[in-house]
Amino acid sequence: MQYSIASIKILNPEPAPKAIKAGHQPVSPPTATIKTNTVAKPEEVREAKRKRVDPEHERQQQIEEAKKREKVLRERLEREEAENKHQIEKEREEQDRRDTALETPRDALHRLYEPIFTALWDMEFAALGNINPFRMVIDASNCVDMGVPDYCKIVKKPMNLTFIQTKVNNKSYESLQEFLEDVDLIAKNAMQYNYQTDNPYHIAAKGFRKKFRKLAKPLVQSLTKGMATK
Repeated sequence: MQYSIASIKILNPEPAPKAIKAGHQPVSPPTATIKTNTVAKPEEVREAKRKRVDPEHERQQQIEEAKKREKVLRERLEREEAENKHQIEKEREEQDRRDTALETPRDALHRLYEPIFTALWDMEFAALGNINPFRMVIDASNCVDMGVPDYCKIVKKPMNLTFIQTKVNNKSYESLQEFLEDVDLIAKNAMQYNYQTDNPYHIAAKGFRKKFRKLAKPLVQSLTKGMATK
């Protein structure tokens, strides 16, 4: 059976799609924008205030930061100074140990009595015009010129700090006892010649001997104790 094209019925025909012109895209329908009023939370308000620039607060912060940096720098300098001081002391002690290991018996002896001599040499006596009369040399060659012509008749063995100084500088003392006897002889001679107890030279000699014995006592005790333990 043959059908003609005209006689064919199309059931439920669909509309033909509209042709899309070249260069055009389909436009979506506009969407409505809904505006809502939001209320900031208290925390957000405080945060916003905190972030707000306050010149005075910023200046204070800069000052505090500068103080902190200064403190750190000062502590570092103090630490470095202490370390340098410790290193210097350590090196000095090491040098002292090396010197001690190389010193002779006379060097060791000189190290003991030299501080005592220096302290006595530096003494001054107010009653005598702030001088130290025990530095003066009085012997048979000059006693007349010094105004004490009878000095060598009374004092059999003159002694003074200037004579002792020569032996100290030359490290001539062979024993501590020799040094101690020379110094004590100075005071003994002065009190013998100036025998009046109210004589200013007699008083100065007593003060000289008192200081000398005070300086020598610890040294003598340490040496005596060391000898006792041997």
